[in-house]
Amino acid sequence: MPQSIKRIVGDRRRALHGLLAVGLLLAVTAAAALAAPPGQPISQIEQELVDAVNAEREKAGLQPLIVNYSLMEASYHHNEHQAKIRAICHSGCGDGTPADRIRATGYKWVVYAENVAMGQPSVARVMVAWMNSAGHRANILGRFTDIGVAHTRSDTHYWTQKFATPQEPPAYVTVTPPAGHGRACELPADLNFDGSVTRADVDVVAARFMMTESDPNWEARFDLVPDGVINVYDVFSVVLALGQSCPR
Repeated sequence: MPQSIKRIVGDRRRALHGLLAVGLLLAVTAAAALAAPPGQPISQIEQELVDAVNAEREKAGLQPLIVNYSLMEASYHHNEHQAKIRAICHSGCGDGTPADRIRATGYKWVVYAENVAMGQPSVARVMVAWMNSAGHRANILGRFTDIGVAHTRSDTHYWTQKFATPQEPPAYVTVTPPAGHGRACELPADLNFDGSVTRADVDVVAARFMMTESDPNWEARFDLVPDGVINVYDVFSVVLALGQSCPR
């Protein structure tokens, strides 16, 4: 390689490293990430949870579930309640039973089920926990048609899934909320979904450095500059976004 080209490449690398170093010094206060309220577009992480459920159903030869507004509402209220009391539960914790919560939305069901969890920091982690539990796995792979989900981060992460099949004919139209991409609170570089892009997000993507699509733990959302590998360009994309935060 000619010396002039080597010099240009070296200069660009030093510039990139300098920007990374400067960016890593920045930090902002993280905001709490709430579930998507009823009637609002489904949030990015909640859409990923639905997609993960349907991916497992596809592996089992089952039809995908349809996101239903009523089940989203039931999931939202229960998940916010769990975050408030800092515990997970199906009944006996102050907001009725799973059937009560679904019925309160006007959804008339034939069958229903509910999964809850707390502590898992990502869709991948909570899905592993549920799929390794016979009862939760049975719900995910159950003979349902509709789904509602919620994710809330407060002191930790809280998760709720509602599964159901409506009475025939249903008294409402089953519709899918629009995906949350493009909303003010959907920041592509907010990799831990806490409402702000901070050093923690840099650490999240850096921990996956040089991971490729062939890795069993691959998640495409970390490949911010899509090229099938988590590399310096993805880390740099997060660094450039440092300081972005959702409006409070």
